[in-house]
Amino acid sequence: MIDGYTTIGEDCNIFAFASVGLEPQDLSYKNEPTGVMIGNRVTLREYVTVHRGTGDRFTTVGDDCFFMNYVHIAHDCQMGKGVILANCATFGGHCQVGDNTVAGGLVVFHQHVRVGRMVMVGGITGTRQDIPPFVTADERPCRVVGLNLVGMRRQKVSAATRTAIKSAYKLINWSGLNNAQALAKIEAELPPLPELKEIVDFYRSSKRGVVKGIASEETSDEGG
Repeated sequence: MIDGYTTIGEDCNIFAFASVGLEPQDLSYKNEPTGVMIGNRVTLREYVTVHRGTGDRFTTVGDDCFFMNYVHIAHDCQMGKGVILANCATFGGHCQVGDNTVAGGLVVFHQHVRVGRMVMVGGITGTRQDIPPFVTADERPCRVVGLNLVGMRRQKVSAATRTAIKSAYKLINWSGLNNAQALAKIEAELPPLPELKEIVDFYRSSKRGVVKGIASEETSDEGG
């Protein structure tokens, strides 16, 4: 079922029983003329729900996304390009997900949570806090458990940049510095790469806080 002010790009596949553009599950919604914007080459499998936005906002899904059975995208979510969500992944209202992020089955994200670019989230976890770019996140409660090295290699992130990203997360999670000190040290001592600026800006702009790293870097992903 497709309803409301919904636009769908080219070469999309929407399977049986999917629901796109229906009213949000939000008591503040008063039938405003909002909708859903879906990019090109998007696949929505059976029973996927993508609800329209609230106020004057639209729910958006970027190009080349693949959402498996029972994925729920609530009102006002902003899904980037190339996002892959396994069965029953659930996103509350106003969530933001960066490009080329992958989430396992049965994950749950609180409303207003942000997930950075090129993140891998393990199945059966959830978070009320933001997940920063380029990491793998898992466990209950959700924590950063390493770097998404596979995802970065697939997106042609250079070895030198991957090494710099690893150094940045060592400062954030395992240096004993608080976030403000670690971010300042990243800017002062590491190369001026756009990926590092992306990490720093993500932490500084977080309103819900950012998930913590595991207790020891010894159990995190190794190598560049």
